[in-house]
Amino acid sequence: MRIIAGEHRGLRLTTPKGKSMRPTAERIREAIFNIIALDLTGLWVLDLFAGTGAMGLEALSRGAGYVVMVDQHPGAVKLINRNLAACGNPQHAKLFRLDLRRGLKGLIRRGYRFDLVFLDPPYGRGLSQRCLEQLGKGTLLNATATVVSEHATEENLTSTYGCLQRQNMRSYGSTAVSFYLRGE
Repeated sequence: MRIIAGEHRGLRLTTPKGKSMRPTAERIREAIFNIIALDLTGLWVLDLFAGTGAMGLEALSRGAGYVVMVDQHPGAVKLINRNLAACGNPQHAKLFRLDLRRGLKGLIRRGYRFDLVFLDPPYGRGLSQRCLEQLGKGTLLNATATVVSEHATEENLTSTYGCLQRQNMRSYGSTAVSFYLRGE
């Protein structure tokens, strides 16, 4: 697995051994960035269930102003730290080892607000819906935020979660990606 574009284009990332994690495939990651088509310069990005950190590191490579990565799995935290080191331990990246509930509440308490959120929880546990419900409250989102949720194709996410409105959904085999924009 490698960084696709930007400053660290071509950089190989450390990936997990075995099947305990499911990193976003390069072709899906590339498709996501093509679909959102945002100029990431200066944007604040949140990578929830960061796994290897590939989505957040891709955003950093493409010019994001600040990236926060959250994962509770000890193996994921090790991988993310290795991959951050491979990128030169950027000062504008922060990793938190927190579970979903504590992670979101902790980010709210710290006053974080994001322009772009990547969400890729383990499939089949209802975590996408729970995260989207919390994010839909708007507390962590800037006015024009985009939320990208990767989920199993059989998971039925609704078109609206609070202030979030689904704009697009794409399927890639057993993986689906839903794109939400913050509305009024």
